[in-house]
Amino acid sequence: MSTTPAKTLSPQELAKLESAFNSDPGSDAYRPLAEAYLAAGRFMEAMVVCKKGVKAHPNRPDPRLLLARVYAEQGKDKKALDELQGALGVAPTDRTVLRALADVQMRSGDAAAGKATLQKVWDLDPKDPETGAAFARWKVEPPKPPPPPEPPPAPLGTAVRAAPPRLSEMPPGTVPPAGARARSVNGMPVQRAPAPRATEMEDDDHLPPPAAKKGHATRFVIMAVAGVAILGGWYGWGQWKAARDIKLKKSLKEASEQLRHDSFASYKKATDAATAALDVDANSSLAHGYLAYAYAIRWGEHGDGDDARRFAEEHLAAVRRSGDQDSRFADAAEALLASYSGKGTQALGTLESKVKALDEKGQTSAFLYLTQGIIQMQLGDLERARDSLERAQQAAPSDPRVYSALGTLHRRRGDPRAADQNYGFALRYERDHPESLLGRALLALDSENALGFPAAAVSLKKLLDADPPPSPRQLAVAHLARALLVSRVQAAVAGVQPDMARRLADATGVPLDRAAGSALAAKEDEEGFALDRANPELHLLRGKRLLVEGQTDSAVREMREAVKADPSRAQAYVDLARALMQKPEGATAAQEALVTAIRTMGESPRLMVMLGQVYFRQGRLDDAAAQYGKALADPKSKNPEARLQLGIVYREKKDYPKSVEQLTRASQEFIGQGSRIADALTELGRTYEAQGDRTRADEAFRRALDTDPQAADAYFFYARFLASDRRSREKGRIAAAKYLELEPRGEHAAEAQSLAR
Repeated sequence: MSTTPAKTLSPQELAKLESAFNSDPGSDAYRPLAEAYLAAGRFMEAMVVCKKGVKAHPNRPDPRLLLARVYAEQGKDKKALDELQGALGVAPTDRTVLRALADVQMRSGDAAAGKATLQKVWDLDPKDPETGAAFARWKVEPPKPPPPPEPPPAPLGTAVRAAPPRLSEMPPGTVPPAGARARSVNGMPVQRAPAPRATEMEDDDHLPPPAAKKGHATRFVIMAVAGVAILGGWYGWGQWKAARDIKLKKSLKEASEQLRHDSFASYKKATDAATAALDVDANSSLAHGYLAYAYAIRWGEHGDGDDARRFAEEHLAAVRRSGDQDSRFADAAEALLASYSGKGTQALGTLESKVKALDEKGQTSAFLYLTQGIIQMQLGDLERARDSLERAQQAAPSDPRVYSALGTLHRRRGDPRAADQNYGFALRYERDHPESLLGRALLALDSENALGFPAAAVSLKKLLDADPPPSPRQLAVAHLARALLVSRVQAAVAGVQPDMARRLADATGVPLDRAAGSALAAKEDEEGFALDRANPELHLLRGKRLLVEGQTDSAVREMREAVKADPSRAQAYVDLARALMQKPEGATAAQEALVTAIRTMGESPRLMVMLGQVYFRQGRLDDAAAQYGKALADPKSKNPEARLQLGIVYREKKDYPKSVEQLTRASQEFIGQGSRIADALTELGRTYEAQGDRTRADEAFRRALDTDPQAADAYFFYARFLASDRRSREKGRIAAAKYLELEPRGEHAAEAQSLAR
């Protein structure tokens, strides 16, 4: 369902809307309040308000349409369809409702119903620009008016007789030709000349000589044959052109559809289809654009070799030679080629100027926003990447590549629930989408919670057994991820009951025997590097596995290899810094690595936040605060992660008012990220507790748990807060037990066990 992004309101503005709605629930105040809740990701409140709007206005489609939006943004398409059908019940010809219904039908995979609904809204008003945009959004050809009937052809050999000249145009004394119709001059009738008598026609004096008659017949035959040849030639050329156009259109459509599937196999099919289009029309800039884009991804993301890069550059050059200045695929390909060549900052600058130019024209390109978000993510600007990718998602609400990129973004931001949700959307629109299966597995392996390991094992098995197989790069990462899974499972089963250990081993396929597990991990490791030895991602995964196994020095060496292989990836420096921080004297080395990265790549917000954390670990609170301040310097870019960390620093400095201010703003800026909002509210509760304001502390902890009932740290700090008062000690024990249920081997497990007792 296509929607327009709503402005996020301040708490004061939201309070005014809530007050207006509460004072008159039967008014139209439900609408702005529900939209504000929806923009903030508060789906439950938005749903409740919309339902009250439906009850207050049963004969209007608007509240049901808004309620359908609430359901659709949560992925509850069945409920959204029910509400839209209800809206059509009261307004069967409402074009907005019909377009929304078509969006949900198409996104849920019911293409036939979606196309039928688009046909209905088209029939209501073919000139409606929003309806035209809906057809374009789903790549459906709008209906074409029937061609005018062609006049029947004249029989071959029939002479077309010219109209006789008017009498007024004839020279004086001219006798009208025989057979001329009676005319009038100044109203007086003029008689038709009499027809010749039969005897006159038979008179030899009036017949042409035999040679003349033969010549006339010959000329007639030649002209008739020539006419037939010309008509036949035109007909044949028309048939050839029509067949050529059909073949070209079919090949381009096939290429476009294959690009949408976003898999290594589909990119190969896309290049085959676009090449077939060039066989029909060697100058098709669209076919060259498709090829440049597909080959750029095959080279940069799938490790398809230098030939893919060369082909991408050749087709990109062909687009530029054609003079087509509006090829979005070529623009995206150019940026990807530059980014994967280590020129991400330069590529981003060029791409941002093109996106801005389109914005000024009121145009949107999902491809360019998606590409911009991917490059921003690689450079570590996660907040701007989020904005770009969400705009891409609004422009292409069923594109699995967009959702997969959003999943990876949230995984790097430390928001596992949002990451999992977006990977789920990608897999919904493209079954067994390789990059999303891989992302979900890596997401589970980023956590120490063993509950996610069986699902990770299932995703990795799907990838490794897939037919057609994923790209060599994806297979290589899957092998290294499986090696990490082995180490994670063996670490998790240490110290647990034998039956629990056996269940986990059976669910993941990991042997309990440590020697057998080590052999399996080494085998997976070897197979992965054999497939894609130059991929820096493999070194990062091997480093994570070695950290789990307690081999910190070896892990650091692997992560340095990843940085050396690709110095333009901010995430590699972040992982390296985290590994260095696990060494007794690693903080200084982590600081040096991050300073070098910032000097090389520029002041990436992700790197600046990580450097601030390093300063904080060193006890250099002023330096940490200054670093977070730099990350927040751009007023156009929100950075709630930096604001959260700055609030913690202010609490440690006992500047409680500033701590409250930063943590409150962080909880408001983590829009739609339940786990991160809960983190900010938990820290806010700790600040109020340190300040001595137990009432507000209790409220903040409760809000954190209401926002994310799985927030383990919130349960622990709330338990410790409750245990400090004997009147609430029993509640503290329950909260501590809940923490241990969620994180039995977590950072605070020992203290939580004491509180639970």
